[in-house]
Amino acid sequence: MDKPLSGAEITRVTLIESAIGLFAERGYDAVSTRDIADLAAANIGSIAYHFGGKPGLRLACAQHVIGNIAATVGPAFLRPLPPLTPDQALEMIERMMGVFTNFWMVSEGSQSFVNFILREMLVKGEVSELFYSAWMKPMHKRFCELFGIATGRDPASHEVKIAVFSFIGQVFHFRVGQPLIMRRLEWDELGEREAEHIVNGLVKNTRAIVLAYRLQD
Repeated sequence: MDKPLSGAEITRVTLIESAIGLFAERGYDAVSTRDIADLAAANIGSIAYHFGGKPGLRLACAQHVIGNIAATVGPAFLRPLPPLTPDQALEMIERMMGVFTNFWMVSEGSQSFVNFILREMLVKGEVSELFYSAWMKPMHKRFCELFGIATGRDPASHEVKIAVFSFIGQVFHFRVGQPLIMRRLEWDELGEREAEHIVNGLVKNTRAIVLAYRLQD
């Protein structure tokens, strides 16, 4: 049974969640500590107390997001790989793409996380480096390892790295372009049924990419 959070811990988490939402919506520079404290219904001095200031809160937000990603999709990317046949590796790629797409597109609470990540990845600094080293690189490396097994190609090659980015990029495209995509598909909401269509389509595309590389001379 989880230990109940103390009042100070609740304040800390509330500040982080409030900051993530505001940073995701407006961007880091456009949000003041007063904005964050007001949304969290906390004393503005609590930001300095818990995080040392706005930059420290920004880093704590990134760590919070990475922790949630690790709890949701991390096991698929971090656990040691067992011996796999090419077809088993392809099946694992498909399962991982399904998990990743569901989290990125429709999982509860992910919208602010995703928008926060997308904004921060474009700004060179400590937070973008943390997202790269603790999330993007391990995820991409695992896909490359599986892609190498599935195709017989060198997982460290530029060829494989680019191929993996091509199918991971589908998910980013659907997330960034979601309003226009939903309009073109004539969807009013992105519910379970709609998400299933997207997941199935992206997984099918991913399989086609892997098989195309397997078939090359």
